[in-house]
Amino acid sequence: MGAKRCAWVGLVAGGVLAGAGTGGTAAPPVTLTPHVSLQPAIVVLGGHATVLVAGWREGHLEVSLSGATDRAGRLLGWRVARRQGEAWVVDLPRPALRGIYPVLLRERAGAPVTRSTSWLLRIFRPQAANEPTFTTPQAAVRWWVQTDRHAKVAALKRWQRSDLDKRDPKLHRLFVVAFNLRGRPGIANRLGRFVTAVRDGYHGPWRLLEANVQP
Repeated sequence: MGAKRCAWVGLVAGGVLAGAGTGGTAAPPVTLTPHVSLQPAIVVLGGHATVLVAGWREGHLEVSLSGATDRAGRLLGWRVARRQGEAWVVDLPRPALRGIYPVLLRERAGAPVTRSTSWLLRIFRPQAANEPTFTTPQAAVRWWVQTDRHAKVAALKRWQRSDLDKRDPKLHRLFVVAFNLRGRPGIANRLGRFVTAVRDGYHGPWRLLEANVQP
């Protein structure tokens, strides 16, 4: 399984957050951190991704993507992983929206959920790999107006996302932006778009996720 395992793109947790604590006065036992690898770690909308989990000590494993929904806004739920040697593997669900989705682990329904800020599936536009990143989400929106529309920003405002959108608000920001194309000034010529910026990890920079005529 050596060559096959080398093909996996690793996203190893730097500190796992578990839902259960330890009681008593004794020092807590040393716990093994699961290693979560996604192949691939970045996909286009509707693309296929698989997750491999090593170091899971329980006898059963279920995997989910936090905030992943279908087109009707229904959560996609949990998938049962299958053993592959000493590891576990499962095909991830395919969310209806682009964005960044944390990977969640649990033994079974009702059990504590294990997660890490490093376990993230990214669903981006194909051209996103060649685009710059920014320190603020507003800067990503302004870049899109100036670069993609060749226009000047007239107004920029954060917009409330739909209740159907379950993506992590710490990673996703929606804005409405008004702009004027070059050579077409004035309110009568003003155009607008709803632009979503995404944070590339919980401590990472911001980038353009997508721009649409509707929120």
